[in-house]
Amino acid sequence: MTDQPARFPLAKVWTVISIVFGNLLPVFGVLFLDWDPGLILILYWIENFFVGLFTVPRILMAQGPPPTAGSVIGGTPLIARLGTAAFFTFHYGVFWIVHGFFALLLASEISPGESSPEEMRGFGLAIIGILVIQAMQFWQGWLRPRAWETANPKMEMFLPYPRVMVLHITVLLGAAGLNAIGAPTWTMLLLCIGKMAIELTGTLGKNWLAKARID
Repeated sequence: MTDQPARFPLAKVWTVISIVFGNLLPVFGVLFLDWDPGLILILYWIENFFVGLFTVPRILMAQGPPPTAGSVIGGTPLIARLGTAAFFTFHYGVFWIVHGFFALLLASEISPGESSPEEMRGFGLAIIGILVIQAMQFWQGWLRPRAWETANPKMEMFLPYPRVMVLHITVLLGAAGLNAIGAPTWTMLLLCIGKMAIELTGTLGKNWLAKARID
């Protein structure tokens, strides 16, 4: 047992910020900027593109795993990292395109009308905001702490998939269900809150588990 509390890593702080910011942006857009709810699905889809985009340099830069105890052999050769990055780009890219097909199809059913120029300007700013927060998270959680020195490229390759699956389950299926029963369009905002809660639970749960191990 130790009396010193486990510090909440700065990288986790930025992860929490990105989750909250990314999920509250569409809520703000629908409530205050008159967005069509279908834009929520498209914004989340674009967000996953940025997640995959920043994953590629993480794979290429990851130099782990470190040598095991009593061994001097460790790390991943560049050629292996290139192969892993190429496989991820193809596999994640196909997954993202298929996801986009269903997201756009469902968005057109939820919001069949054309978006106004004001909506699209606000939507463009939201995309820029998500890109900025992803870039800041990449700096704070990857570059600044030099996390690539011990990171495993194969582990980095698999990190984006859980959040994509969360989006599929909580947003796409939920939106399809709400649309099928004719629920009011504002109920789409409940999916944003639900997705945020699931992502935050996963992020904070890992930190609490690490604290429990220390204690």
